[in-house]
Amino acid sequence: MSLLHEQYEHDGSLVVFTCTECGYTSLSIGTLHAHIETHWSILGWLKFHTVGFVLPSSIDRWMEYTAVRRVDETSEVPVEEVMQ
Repeated sequence: MSLLHEQYEHDGSLVVFTCTECGYTSLSIGTLHAHIETHWSILGWLKFHTVGFVLPSSIDRWMEYTAVRRVDETSEVPVEEVMQ
């Protein structure tokens, strides 16, 4: 694993991490947890209409809002469609 990219697998399949609050998805659990923080900040409260001013005290709090999903099926997509 490099410092700039995280990627995790389960039983040989890629996994992604999803915010259970809003559905935001990332390959990086760190990026997801940074996203989850926005739900508790003043900007997160204004943007997502969740209870604001609550900061998680530990990784356990972030994990309460984290779903791990295995990617079982893939399909090919033209690069042009992704890079628009």
